[in-house]
Amino acid sequence: MKKYFVLLFVLCLFVFGVAVLRTEINRSGREISHLQNEVEVKEARNQYLQLQISRLASPGNISALAQENLGLVPAKPHQVIILDNK
Repeated sequence: MKKYFVLLFVLCLFVFGVAVLRTEINRSGREISHLQNEVEVKEARNQYLQLQISRLASPGNISALAQENLGLVPAKPHQVIILDNK
């Protein structure tokens, strides 16, 4: 009788262990899925920001902003003075 009790106890421990592992696997799977989604969102945001950097750093955009915000205009040829290094 004691043998059956020990066997039943071991079997219950095994089933409990399997249930705990299965629960942990499911939790880990959900966490991995969440992190993959987060990575995709951050990669899309990064791509958007890279495009913004390219757009804002373009010479045409910088020239337009300099003219609109600072009142700067390109120098006329007679306004350019070249200095010698002597």
